[in-house]
Amino acid sequence: MTSSVSSSPLSYSPTPSPELIKTRLPRKSYHIEIGLIILFLCLTIPSLFFLTLIYRRQTTIISTTSISTPTTDFPFSKSSFQTNFYRKSLVNYPQARCMDNSIASYYIRLATNHTSRWLIYFDGGWFCYSKESCHFRRIYSPNLMTSTNINERQSRIGIFSSLKQYNIIYAPYCSSDLWSGSSNKTHSHGYDIFQAIFDDLKSDQHFQEAKQIIFTGFSAGGLGLFLNLPNLLTKFSSSNIDLRVIIDSGWFIDYPGSINGISKINEGITYWNTQFPSSCQLKPQYRCFLGSEAIRLFPSRVSILIIQSLFDQTQLHLDRLNYNSEDFSLKLLENLRQSSNRISIFAPACSLHGFLFRSLWSQFDIEQRTLASVLNVWLKRKKRTHLQLIDHHFDSSFCPQREDDDEI
Repeated sequence: MTSSVSSSPLSYSPTPSPELIKTRLPRKSYHIEIGLIILFLCLTIPSLFFLTLIYRRQTTIISTTSISTPTTDFPFSKSSFQTNFYRKSLVNYPQARCMDNSIASYYIRLATNHTSRWLIYFDGGWFCYSKESCHFRRIYSPNLMTSTNINERQSRIGIFSSLKQYNIIYAPYCSSDLWSGSSNKTHSHGYDIFQAIFDDLKSDQHFQEAKQIIFTGFSAGGLGLFLNLPNLLTKFSSSNIDLRVIIDSGWFIDYPGSINGISKINEGITYWNTQFPSSCQLKPQYRCFLGSEAIRLFPSRVSILIIQSLFDQTQLHLDRLNYNSEDFSLKLLENLRQSSNRISIFAPACSLHGFLFRSLWSQFDIEQRTLASVLNVWLKRKKRTHLQLIDHHFDSSFCPQREDDDEI
């Protein structure tokens, strides 16, 4: 402040009396500085006081909100964490190869608290069903032909970032065959990779101590679980492990006139040399991929949660249906309802495909009940009672979306 006063025009104005400057300038500068200091204190102290009150109030509100949220009993957290997945190559399984003929891998992230809870996630990404379609996929989606890299985005957002107290196994989708093939000719080895992962886990001491296992599949990963899990789960029949299944956007229906969905799966079944489980004797065989058929083969003690949009963009697009086709949505809704005695359901009327790996996954809601709260209740329930939250009238859903989630 002193420098601002001494550099004012008054300090350098011409005057005939240097003595007058020496006697008057310090006195005037002193009064100005005192006034400015008083003014500064009068303005600053009340401001700091009010800012402190606001800060304390906001902190209290945040703390109260965190306590009252329905998901705090379950280890969901909005805070980020350092990704620490490590890769396990299936080098000891020569048939477990990706479509680019490289050895398949899966990834593990162990929780820091040595938990006995596990989530095993099978990724999706549709499929190719012929030499031509697989060539096209190889050119435009090479990341779906290999497992050498983990999907970094999925490891940073979505349910992975919320389940800090779970050990997580992430299985990349590199076979392009709905996790069902076993063909050296076409390099379709999804079935072989699936089996190799669980055979490899037999030697993992942490996994052998599991008390709860959640099998999760997105899209093609969900179809793969419908096909492969019924046989696999019989191996857990004598254990007391809490077994659960979450299918995210993998509940397909046999819609009349389907030209790019079920019919292409039929082509793929031959191309991939699909390995159907002995427990599924359905005809035609593609029905083993359909949720309404597959769940009948699951042990009754296994809890199943279906997360499925009634206006699923992928199914509507692949079947060349109108995005607002209520006829398709009504048939999908009815198909879910017919299976409601066996499954829990979260089915909003959202025009998208996939929920669990979106930035705002926990905020989707139906009638103001969020997906996070539904998942929380479902995971805590011990009895085999089922939750059904379905937007029957297509008008009670909240569907938050972000542009960076469009690639899902």
